[in-house]
Amino acid sequence: MISVPEYLNKKGFIWKEQRGEAIMNCPFCDDREKKFAVGLKNGAFNCYHLNNCGVKGSFRDLQRLLGDEPERLYSEDVFASWKPKRNYTIPKTVIEKPQSSVIDYLRKRGFTDDTISHFKVGAKDNDTVMLPYFKGGALVNVKYRSISDKHKMWTEKGAEPVLFNRDQIFDETLVICEGEYDAMALHQYGIEAVSVPMGAGNFQWIESEWDYLETFKVIYICFDGDNAGLTAAKELVHKLGAWRCRGVVLPFKDANECLVRNVSKEDIEVCFNGAIEYIPATLANPSQFENEIQELFKNPHALEGTPTPWDKLTQILKGWRNDELTIWSGRNGAGKSTILNQVVIDLAHKGIRSCVASLEMPAKRYLRWAIIQSRENSNPAPVAISETLQWFNNKIFVVNTHEEVTPKELMEVFEYAARRYDVKHFVIDSLMRISLPGGDELSEQKSFVSGLLSFCKKFNCHVHLVAHPRKGAKDTEKPGKVDVRGSSHITDLAHNVLIVWRPEDEEKEEARTRGKSVSDMVLYVKKNREFGTEGGVKMYFNEQAKKFRDVL
Repeated sequence: MISVPEYLNKKGFIWKEQRGEAIMNCPFCDDREKKFAVGLKNGAFNCYHLNNCGVKGSFRDLQRLLGDEPERLYSEDVFASWKPKRNYTIPKTVIEKPQSSVIDYLRKRGFTDDTISHFKVGAKDNDTVMLPYFKGGALVNVKYRSISDKHKMWTEKGAEPVLFNRDQIFDETLVICEGEYDAMALHQYGIEAVSVPMGAGNFQWIESEWDYLETFKVIYICFDGDNAGLTAAKELVHKLGAWRCRGVVLPFKDANECLVRNVSKEDIEVCFNGAIEYIPATLANPSQFENEIQELFKNPHALEGTPTPWDKLTQILKGWRNDELTIWSGRNGAGKSTILNQVVIDLAHKGIRSCVASLEMPAKRYLRWAIIQSRENSNPAPVAISETLQWFNNKIFVVNTHEEVTPKELMEVFEYAARRYDVKHFVIDSLMRISLPGGDELSEQKSFVSGLLSFCKKFNCHVHLVAHPRKGAKDTEKPGKVDVRGSSHITDLAHNVLIVWRPEDEEKEEARTRGKSVSDMVLYVKKNREFGTEGGVKMYFNEQAKKFRDVL
């Protein structure tokens, strides 16, 4: 994944930030007036040199136009179980009757007057098609498409992103296209379909349409047959569930082109009847991975993950990698929850969503501690508290319970967060609060941890699991990897094992008398499957900020 600023810098662009946007010269025209804007959070771009260019689109579109294979954008929103509903602007636009130039344009695209009327298509300025979006019979958005420049299109500012033609679907099967004209073309073939509102690579509409999508048992994905469409279709299938998705392969790029080229209704029906199922490929020959393996040898840094909040820990672990499980252990009061909070807040600043199941304390107490750490102030003003909670709202999700939960209950919440909000880090604090079924606790622990590994791989995410140590002779003893309470499979299955150890005051004083460096806590890396490196990181605690630092 990559952030927008990182990408622009990598491409060598000279830009300046203004009101949350990168302002620079357009790379697609002869603009020398810095009329090109890129959103620093979502990567949406727009050239305001309208007479010469006017190109616009999503972050994925920008990367493709610049000749790059799109990388995923660091998510800007994060999980919170109280996530507020967004307020959308209701369009006040009047859908004007299409004029002759627009009618002629649509007819050239193969559409009949009945189809134009059915979709209530309008016109603006005799040069722009108006495509109305309805939800529950009410107009909620309008898409504008120029008839002279196919790249020039936009929607109503602040309007709700919903599916085009959604109100005309009345059974348990849904067909999703990439463009409005494709939905209109399929209508003429006798197939009612919806279209995504903002291009194949933009999935903002899923949040608005989540409940609507859940009503369909079968979903046909009929995206464009180019690389962009195929890539977006694959990602959409993952979000909607492969078990109910089917892929439609048309004889030409899209449904509208099929209409223009006079493909018969019977041939289109054959394409739908022969739609492919997205069967998981769990068996593969080694050579299938050659490109990826070649790349790993050429770029070994690809094995590294998101940097941790502490440079010295990053040097040992090489960052937080997706598809991995990290076990955190340590005596009571050693600082496990505190240091994990720092990890979550650090990820939020990097635009990566987290979901926290703080099962040993109520949400309000967990959030109070997180606010102190975020503000680095143990007594923030009410306005600062409110501002921080608002900032958390789109960055951190909290499982709102501190009671014991079953693995099924917890994983249902986690899967929802991963699928709907693209959450990438999950924290379980702690294993002791998971209500395991059956009488064989060790066997159930193995099953639960194994399930976490499967979850990591399925959703390309990282899970942090707190597992308390066994009782030692003294609380001051340093626990090791084999001292984690419960089944040995807990640490055997994990990718990383981190031990938090806090020396007693007597030990600190003894170290001082011997002239040694004294730390408040040591974070030991006892297992690092990817790189094999282990070691300890000395941590120093800031009482006011409630934060650990790896340097004085």
